[in-house]
Amino acid sequence: MSLELFSEMIERGIKPNDVTFVGVLHACSHAGLVDEGLQHLNSMFDKHGILPSPKHYTCVVDMLGRTGQLDKAYQLAKSIQLDQNSGALVWGTLLSASRLHGRVDIAIEASKKLIESNQQVAGAYVALSNTYVLAGEWDKAHNIRSKMKQNQVRKEPGCSWIEIKDSTYVFYAGDISSCKQGTEVVNLLRELESRMKERGYIGGSIGLVFVDVEEEAKEEIVGLHSERLALGFALLNIPKGVTIRIMKNLRMCTDCHEAFKLISKIVERDFVVRDVNRFHHFKNGHCTCSDFW
Repeated sequence: MSLELFSEMIERGIKPNDVTFVGVLHACSHAGLVDEGLQHLNSMFDKHGILPSPKHYTCVVDMLGRTGQLDKAYQLAKSIQLDQNSGALVWGTLLSASRLHGRVDIAIEASKKLIESNQQVAGAYVALSNTYVLAGEWDKAHNIRSKMKQNQVRKEPGCSWIEIKDSTYVFYAGDISSCKQGTEVVNLLRELESRMKERGYIGGSIGLVFVDVEEEAKEEIVGLHSERLALGFALLNIPKGVTIRIMKNLRMCTDCHEAFKLISKIVERDFVVRDVNRFHHFKNGHCTCSDFW
């Protein structure tokens, strides 16, 4: 829709501005339209006399990162003149993409840049620690966690919430003790995970045995992220036929995203999740984001 409106603007002779191109590049990023996005970036100055800003380049880094073109995204990020705030956007975007695609080398560099800039420090420390874990470098991961404790850096806890009638229910990652109907929720999630595995799911397990992973990292690996707890509770308490709507304060992880797609098909229900990036509408095994978020 955004790109169609942009084309209509140009056809009608309406001059776009820098904000217009943020919307256009963002749309290309979320649709995976790399070639078209790069054409729009190049046209900004060549055709419209608009100098691209860090916001535009952040969209392009995101666009390249989402499609797995991490080397190009990294080179672009290094080439841009950035202040602290815009640098945090660019390197944070690259960090998310590099972790998603398993590029440990770039994830480490992006994390270090964020820590050096004193922006998004807690998230950068956690991401760097988890990246070292993925690389099997347990000592380095442990050192990062120790440094967080020494510097009293605390990660914002992942939480999700839902509204049922006039009440709001909040769920925190890995926190079963304060989860209303916790036992029933966990039992339901176990049952759903078993049914997902019958369909090929190979993600995190509630019964997973952790090796070389400290207590704080467990909630990030296990299938008890806050949105799953919220979903389990909602399935128990919201009648069939009513769309389940969940809000989350962080980005939805890849594992939970895949799980929600499968669960929507298994239980034949619609879920809408609003994470920090966008809305996700899960229905019959698919998501409206087409796995770009």
